[in-house]
Amino acid sequence: MLKVSPGDNLLPVPTAVEKAIGFRPHPTTCSRWTRQGVRGVRLQVVMVGGRPRTTERAVIEFVEAQTAATAPSMNA
Repeated sequence: MLKVSPGDNLLPVPTAVEKAIGFRPHPTTCSRWTRQGVRGVRLQVVMVGGRPRTTERAVIEFVEAQTAATAPSMNA
């Protein structure tokens, strides 16, 4: 679950993704990222008025975690 601090800017998921990484994904993609995840990593959200909200930082952490999950092992 996303930990929210005072001053965090909670945004609709597509808006947060667009601000963080520069493109606006399809709403179905956003739903999949929050419900199923990708490579075992889910985008963290909080529900506000029945709608999922997240932060730009959570999107960046989601992308970084996906990158780490797909990177080849450096121990070879």
